[in-house]
Amino acid sequence: MKRLLSVFAALALAFSLSTGLFAAREEETVHIDLDDTYQTIDGFGASYTWYLGWAVNHNESETIWDWVFNETEFNILRFRDLNEIRNEDEAQMARDGYPEYCAVYQAALARGIEPTVLVTSWGEYRRDLPFVAFTEKADNGFTYYTLAKNADGEYMYDELADFCVQSVRYFFDAGIPVDYFSISNEAEFQERGTDENGNARAEAGFFLGADENEYHAAYWKAYIAVYEAFKEAFGEFAPVLIGAETMAAYPDLLKSYIDPIAENCPESLSVVGHHLYGTDLSERNLRAVGEAMSGYTIWQTELYNNDCFAHSETVLDELVYEGVSAYLYWNGVWDFDMGNCLIEVGYQPDSMITRMNNHYALQHFSKYIKKGYKRVGVSEELKSKFGAFKSPDGSKLTVVAINRSNEDEYMTLDLGGKEILGSKVILSVEGENRFSHEFLTDMGEYEDELLLPAGGLMTIVLDLEPDPDYVEPVVEKKENPFVKKPSGANVLAIVIAAVAVVVVAAIALSAVIVIKNMKKLAAKEKEDNQ
Repeated sequence: MKRLLSVFAALALAFSLSTGLFAAREEETVHIDLDDTYQTIDGFGASYTWYLGWAVNHNESETIWDWVFNETEFNILRFRDLNEIRNEDEAQMARDGYPEYCAVYQAALARGIEPTVLVTSWGEYRRDLPFVAFTEKADNGFTYYTLAKNADGEYMYDELADFCVQSVRYFFDAGIPVDYFSISNEAEFQERGTDENGNARAEAGFFLGADENEYHAAYWKAYIAVYEAFKEAFGEFAPVLIGAETMAAYPDLLKSYIDPIAENCPESLSVVGHHLYGTDLSERNLRAVGEAMSGYTIWQTELYNNDCFAHSETVLDELVYEGVSAYLYWNGVWDFDMGNCLIEVGYQPDSMITRMNNHYALQHFSKYIKKGYKRVGVSEELKSKFGAFKSPDGSKLTVVAINRSNEDEYMTLDLGGKEILGSKVILSVEGENRFSHEFLTDMGEYEDELLLPAGGLMTIVLDLEPDPDYVEPVVEKKENPFVKKPSGANVLAIVIAAVAVVVVAAIALSAVIVIKNMKKLAAKEKEDNQ
């Protein structure tokens, strides 16, 4: 009997080996099609608006910029237009050459990053400007500011356009190139300028509606007027206008702002922007938005979420389902706010500065998916979500995976026979609360049947043989003649800053290790006391 059982066991083993049962199971295989390409990545970044001065004037400002540009490696900066806004002290910054924005921009350059700059108008114009008018109550009961009408009864689109040209000139005069410009932050939300009783309030927004009527001017007409003014003033060096930049992302909402522009001036529209507040973040809606805007480059320009792992899932969904080319977090630096920002900073120059959870989590994307990468096709049958992105020459492949389930999963990457020459794996794991997460652990090299634990966020970076047919495009870098160069003193300061970065790097490395250990100890003590 024992001999018979041994025979059956041997046959079972042979069958298992022949069918690959002990190899990577098909349901664990992540198939990556390197030839199935989608959107090109423009990059990642955040908004640097309110509280920026606290970071610029902090005693540890260089440390802050090391965190921003050496750790997250952000390449997109979103600034706020301060031209003639109601806060006179802030408006003066525009006239004085935007010293705070210059500090951030130069900090990026000193660390080897030439940042892309997006300037957004919050519509905070002084309410006594000639082109601004007040709508006491529209037919829907809302109160807001909009464009004034001229003597002929026409909305003053050209006057707004000239104003935006001056806004850009302030940046150019400060030595900051403006690559993208948005004429209205959260366009549809600016309409709702009433208090809880429906009464008018002084801080009502500046509203440009999807259509023009007796109560408000039209967004699309303002957009085209600004586009034409930019082209006339700056020619080929005119900033690219980002269309819509709505508060939420739904196909019909975006189309209501975008379609009239496409019909009346299609050459003006190449990039569509939106935020994600109040948005259905389901795969169905995000794919619908991507399909509705499929003829354009899509940027997600603002969102915050204190739950860094839920937010990381949103980032991945935006990249994969909607197909965005750029993803921007909201508040890059901010006052103490319970973790919604990326870096907390206080008012005093010697106050504590703290990297928040999203600062670490975003590195899974921003540090390893670089400008120029293309998303490639992924198919799998796991509960985890995946996105894959390859470098222009095919020599790098970055795979980001997130497992929001309660079960561990194993995965094996199938690259269609492409040989992996080198690799590294970075893992963050969600803890029971925001003080117990583990971030950015170096897991060594990739191996088949790789464990992705429950609550895990993983980035896999693979070195591959470059595409032998790839020819690097020759791009003529033209100097923008409208952007003033920094003065000699500023150039010297930049050089000194660059050298300081190298000198401080070794000290910072050991300091980071000590601080991480101290934070872990503090977190453990906090958990023990709860």
